[in-house]
Amino acid sequence: MSLILLEQKLIFLHIPKCAGQSVQKALGVKHHHRHHKRNDLPDDWQSFLRFTFVRHPVSRFLSACNYNRRVALQTKHQLKKLPSSQLSPTKRYRLHLAENRPSLTSMVDDLHRGRLRRLITYKPQSLWLQAGQPQFIGRVESFDQDFQALMRFIDPNGKFPSRPPHTNRSASFYTESELSADDLRQIKRYYADDFRMTGYVRTST
Repeated sequence: MSLILLEQKLIFLHIPKCAGQSVQKALGVKHHHRHHKRNDLPDDWQSFLRFTFVRHPVSRFLSACNYNRRVALQTKHQLKKLPSSQLSPTKRYRLHLAENRPSLTSMVDDLHRGRLRRLITYKPQSLWLQAGQPQFIGRVESFDQDFQALMRFIDPNGKFPSRPPHTNRSASFYTESELSADDLRQIKRYYADDFRMTGYVRTST
């Protein structure tokens, strides 16, 4: 389920690749992939204070590529042992990454053609924003400052730390310098709703 703190009446909408693990650790909650869900909010979800962090769509796409490539290489041997019927879309794509090590342009093409649409790390941030309608939205690019503002917003008594640790950094197999102008156009077209809802400028990451 989503990260729901009943005692504090808080809901953290954990958008993948948006510093969510750092937020959860600061809140004293162990990360679990079920916290990424956005369609299991309680019936009275609007009575909770809801918050999230977002990221420039191009930067987030690159982070997702680097994260999945790192996990793919770490789990390659386990993935190769699994029968095809037991491979989820994410595991199937990670096996492809480990075995073929595609270029970044190839991964942009996979995004454009819908091959990544079932992988949660590539789903548009707008899905979480629409589902949870958060009252507080921080940005990864100004994470420390925005986290402190979040704490003033949800934690006036100072129960949680004001400076969270930074966790889950991925190795940089892919960088923005590898993206062609056409690659950037494809990414920005795919995440058009993210740009519209978050206010990020399309010409800069």
